Amino acid sequence: MSSYSDLFNRNLVFWDVNASSCTELYQKIAKELEKFNVVESSYFKALTEREKEFPTGLNTQYLPIALPHANPENVKKAFIAVVKTAGKVKMKQMGTNEDMETNYFFFLGIVKEKQDLQVKLLQRFMQLMNDESFVKSFKKLSKPEEVYEFLVNRF
Repeated sequence: MSSYSDLFNRNLVFWDVNASSCTELYQKIAKELEKFNVVESSYFKALTEREKEFPTGLNTQYLPIALPHANPENVKKAFIAVVKTAGKVKMKQMGTNEDMETNYFFFLGIVKEKQDLQVKLLQRFMQLMNDESFVKSFKKLSKPEEVYEFLVNRF
């Protein structure tokens, strides 16, 4: 297990979520995160505003992903929520603002005490998403419990 494994929670893995847009997806996930008491009620608004200003889509070598997150004051407890949508969702790429599509989202909950974690997580995601065997194995997973176990052991 890595030092990041405690950021994953089996209750924060959502598979085959129906969402036709980022806004719809963010709203659904924000409600779930609030239910599990890891974010403030301000989270959804902060998440969508931050995404407009700083898009989080990444076209990595083997799998396009998104790493949406809100500023730390909207987060109660550090987490990584793992989401796969039923269909691809349009969004913007980090750094270039170009259009892209993905159905794999990793919502990052960063707290003030661990703000340096954001850069480390981004580096780790880039490393893993450019690892063909990791991505092939990850894409075969079909149940939230499998996803949780896989990420806790491999992340």
